[in-house]
Amino acid sequence: MKRILFIIFILAVYAGTPSKAQTPNALRANALPLIPYPNHVVVGTGDLNCGKKVSVNLLSDSIADDAFAVSTLVDNYTKDISWSIKKKGHFAKQGIIIARIGKNRNIDKALRNAGLTLDTNNPESYILLIDKNRVIIEAKTGAGVFYGIQTLRQLGYRNEDGTLSYRNVKIADAPALRYRWIQDDWSRGPIPNLEFVKQQIRTLAEYKINGYCIYGETIFQSHKYPGINLYGGTVSQEEQKEIADYAQKYHIDVIPQQECLGHMHYAVRDGLLSYLGERRNGQVLSPAVEDTYNFLQNYLNEIVPQFHSNFVHIGCDEAFELGLGKSAELVKQEGVDNVFFNHLRRVSQLPALKDKKLLFWGEISEKPGVDLTKIPHNMIPVVWDYLPRSSYDYSMGPYDKAGIRTIVAPGTFWGGRVFPAYDAHLVNIRSMLRDGKKYHTLGMLNATWDDMGEDLFNMGWYGILYGACCAWEDELDTPFEPFKKAFDWAFYRNGNDHLFSAGIDSLSSVHTSMGSDIFCDWAYTVPFDDNGVSQQNIIQKSGKMEMLHTRCSEAFLLFTEGRDEAHLHQSTIEALRFGARRMNFVFAKAEMAADLSRRYDDFCRDDDKGRPVNTAIYDMVMPYASKIGSLRDLTKELKTWHHDLWMQENRPFHWDVVAARYDYMLQSWNKEDALLRDAFGSKAPREKAGMKYDRPTP
Repeated sequence: MKRILFIIFILAVYAGTPSKAQTPNALRANALPLIPYPNHVVVGTGDLNCGKKVSVNLLSDSIADDAFAVSTLVDNYTKDISWSIKKKGHFAKQGIIIARIGKNRNIDKALRNAGLTLDTNNPESYILLIDKNRVIIEAKTGAGVFYGIQTLRQLGYRNEDGTLSYRNVKIADAPALRYRWIQDDWSRGPIPNLEFVKQQIRTLAEYKINGYCIYGETIFQSHKYPGINLYGGTVSQEEQKEIADYAQKYHIDVIPQQECLGHMHYAVRDGLLSYLGERRNGQVLSPAVEDTYNFLQNYLNEIVPQFHSNFVHIGCDEAFELGLGKSAELVKQEGVDNVFFNHLRRVSQLPALKDKKLLFWGEISEKPGVDLTKIPHNMIPVVWDYLPRSSYDYSMGPYDKAGIRTIVAPGTFWGGRVFPAYDAHLVNIRSMLRDGKKYHTLGMLNATWDDMGEDLFNMGWYGILYGACCAWEDELDTPFEPFKKAFDWAFYRNGNDHLFSAGIDSLSSVHTSMGSDIFCDWAYTVPFDDNGVSQQNIIQKSGKMEMLHTRCSEAFLLFTEGRDEAHLHQSTIEALRFGARRMNFVFAKAEMAADLSRRYDDFCRDDDKGRPVNTAIYDMVMPYASKIGSLRDLTKELKTWHHDLWMQENRPFHWDVVAARYDYMLQSWNKEDALLRDAFGSKAPREKAGMKYDRPTP
């Protein structure tokens, strides 16, 4: 009954009263469930029913580009829908028409009569007109056509008789920011397999993301310095090129990021290159060693040619050791900031980077009194901050004052949480893009970080899509609620409720409710060993243990119910279900440990005539019915599930490190089981039975 009431409440809040019409509820509202939301929209009445035979007329000169864009539309509806693609077709009164501006007078006139004007100054702009008779998409470029088709995809739906309809709209649209990128961390554990990268690219393009930045330390293959590459953890030059070529079709620029100062531990710990380190076995290349620049030239010369991008990200963040080793005298003479700027200048002049626009992590603006005009002219600072602040003036303002354009980098998920802390992440994304627009940013690099080395990318789409909204839409301050109400339809084509956005919000709020982010180590601690005692006490004393355990179970249920309603991106749902199950495990093991302590106390106080003795047999020493047995089985489930999801997304490399954490728990449960059995017969003090955490309240 509690579960049913919870779902009824969620649906009432998010969905309202269901409609009996064929059009999905989500598409019936005047504020359509589109991500990102077009900047000029008029919603009409009387949707276009295309039937089961849909004709597409390509009127542009760029047939191949536009035909490929149309293929992304056709892929949504292959069952029982017959498509007729006419290349160099003619102006038609029915069907779908794809045109370039100025190429067909009839199309231009029809759009003018509809009051639609294309922004010809923006190469990614498009016009979309859907009336009762036809669809018209017009743009200046292939990118504009592609984005118009992605919006059209979100406006289509199946009727009960299997025919295809599109919502009646007039749209004139163009992005607020030129660069709308995400960064994927390939150097902290998970390295996506080639097929998953292609899936990422296809999905990102759907939501008008136009850049994919690969974060690398020493993952890019080097023939000249093979000692820096790890077996199984290296991306070959052929793979780099294949990814870049594939992304071009989807209007996504693949930007290589190669650290060129800090985060270079595998390079400076190589026996042949250790002399390049600021300190031996450290993490930072030393600007005081001339061969540092020969190494960077040679390594970058192996990476950069594989990519089509005009941009290269050279990192250069968190060089904490700078001035503490070989460059100490140089820093003493010139100051650490000037040594850093000189390093940027030297890197910017490397022949391998000739004619490239260079990005670097720009936290140096946070230091008072720094002369930012010393930044080389071909470099763009990437201003990053992943905390949910009310303002980022402190980091963006100095660049704007110096006349330097930036790219802003919020975090869509980071730091190895059991489930992304979207309560915080969305505030970070929203506020950073708001201030970025205020300070004339060039674009967004929405970052993912895998600091614990075990994150699943498919948990991150909520933050990625919200970032897409903030970067595309004109509004300075992009509101949360329209995005949340659009998410289920736009991403999962769930048209009649909001199970996924409700579940994600509910699960994310666990972090806020606890007053602390639930990091991955919360899922691996064992209440019965020294490392887990403090965590057990925190959860017990929160007064929210049972409530949050229930909330996680409810989120799991919402994701499971939503599986049957989703008609797109179903492969991402298991990551959400796993995240809910593992967050549940954090509180389930704490609750079971607390209850085990109570049961043990009951058993030790009993006179052998009451029920606590029989209860204790099952709860403490029965192999499969005991609480320890349950914790063991839940651990096995999570390990198996995590492994399967890992292999779906990633190469096998690094999985063993994650598996070892589960194996440690399994061994710990066995150890505690043995302690309990020994203590059971003698009624030893609870501490002797492994329960060193505080005695929970009754």
